[in-house]
Amino acid sequence: MKLFRTLVLALFLVTAMGQLPSQDILALLEFKKGIKHDPTGYVLDSWNEESIDFNGCPSSWNGIVCNGGNVAGVILDNLGLSVDADLSVFSNLTKLVKLSISNNSMSGVIPDNIGEFKSLEYLDVSDNLFSLALPVGIGKLESLRNLSLAGNNFTGSIPDTISGLVSVQSLDLSRNSLSGTLPTALTELNELLYLNLSSNQFTKRIPKGFDGIAGLQVLDLHGNMLDGSLDGEFFLLSNASHVDFSGNMLQSSSSGKLLPGISESIQFLNLSHNQLTGSLVGDAELRLFGSLKVLDLSYNQLSGELPGFNFAYDLQVLKLSNNRFTGFIPNVLLKGDSLLLTELDLSGNNLSGSNAKPLEFVIYELHLVALSRFVHCTILYTCLLVRLFRADIDDHVDKSADTQSFFEWDHRGTSVTDRKLCCT
Repeated sequence: MKLFRTLVLALFLVTAMGQLPSQDILALLEFKKGIKHDPTGYVLDSWNEESIDFNGCPSSWNGIVCNGGNVAGVILDNLGLSVDADLSVFSNLTKLVKLSISNNSMSGVIPDNIGEFKSLEYLDVSDNLFSLALPVGIGKLESLRNLSLAGNNFTGSIPDTISGLVSVQSLDLSRNSLSGTLPTALTELNELLYLNLSSNQFTKRIPKGFDGIAGLQVLDLHGNMLDGSLDGEFFLLSNASHVDFSGNMLQSSSSGKLLPGISESIQFLNLSHNQLTGSLVGDAELRLFGSLKVLDLSYNQLSGELPGFNFAYDLQVLKLSNNRFTGFIPNVLLKGDSLLLTELDLSGNNLSGSNAKPLEFVIYELHLVALSRFVHCTILYTCLLVRLFRADIDDHVDKSADTQSFFEWDHRGTSVTDRKLCCT
């Protein structure tokens, strides 16, 4: 009994001296009250007042990271928690650096006092049930480096105060119901490496200036309702390696060409499912796609003849299906020291084989070919799946290759034939 009194007195003295951050513990216990279902007991079984470290930080509580006597991290990802989440209580965690509660069933809002989370560097509430608008105070998180609000039910527009996230490197607002125009404030986030605003309801033009963000590597705006002309300056000057503007209503410039050029930095470019028009062929040998590994321009209104893609040495995936291309498929569609193409889709156009001889693809590791009509394949080695559209292609496929070949014809339906070609 005497020992117990001594311990109580010691704890009282530590608290009185200000060394016990009781507001941290109270904040966590307040958040715990909103938990309606904890299938594993990860939180409910461990967040107890009796299991507090002597220095006042509950490092023995599951999901809690301490730094000295303060809570520095709350990490509750992928737990199946059902929570009426009051995130405002975390403003009392004055040393909180990381709040990660993704992939649960938490409902609530981003609180108006979010700007008081001064130490926060990492905030991830993705794949939950949070809703309503983003508060203007979110722009006060000057230390924030990673912000993911993806996969929730947020509505409204992105506030202009987003420009206050001066340290943010990764910003993911995808898979919500956000709307309105994209604010030019986004182009002022000079530390950005990754920006994903896909699968929302944004409208009107893409703001100019993203090419001025020197470190931007990924810009994903697919699945919105953006319109207007493609910004040729962005594609010429951008340092991004991954650009996805697919599934919008974007148009080509008035020049009649798709783009004047593409930066050597861009390796993945998806402009499919838009309203692009014009030709891919320029006045000289096309160098437009020289650094690309993946190019998807399918489901547009592009027309004219196909370029040779002679300088696309690194191209692995080429999808040009469902446009209005005409003329012959070039005999030298791809050439270079190494052929890396693994997927080719030219279906849904008005193309034909070469006027000189059947189109000959020297295929090394081509896993999927989707063509229409006249094609001749010379198989050197490997096993692959060739998907040939239109039933009448049976009359035009050369089944007598010089190499020893084994053809297993696997007919699936009347309009599509899949053929496995295994060559020894």
